[in-house]
Amino acid sequence: MSLVKMKHVVDFKKSDAKKQIVFGEVYVPDRRDTDGNFMTAETIEKMAHDFLANKRNAEISKGHDGISDKGCVVESFIAREGDPDFIAGSWVVGVHVPDVEIWKSIEDGKLTGFSIEGTGELIEEETE
Repeated sequence: MSLVKMKHVVDFKKSDAKKQIVFGEVYVPDRRDTDGNFMTAETIEKMAHDFLANKRNAEISKGHDGISDKGCVVESFIAREGDPDFIAGSWVVGVHVPDVEIWKSIEDGKLTGFSIEGTGELIEEETE
């Protein structure tokens, strides 16, 4: 086991142009991320709850620049079975993006997804 810094990129799935909110899965269970790692639905749920419990919903930057003024998580949930838009067990967020230029980049397809950054405990396991 070791503590690792991780990044994970996911595409936006929905948006509400009138409210300037973009939605996407932060992490999908049992699917390999860009580093080849994955998380269970239980671990994802804990991560989602810890994020809100630690009041990190306003810590949204652009391109991991460390400047947390680009948006705010205004919706956060774990997708349930039968959800028409999101994979069950995924952590989904809706982020309000007040900046006009950043919102235009989303509408123009220049910004296409979320990239989470954090630390976690890497557990080596045999998988099939």
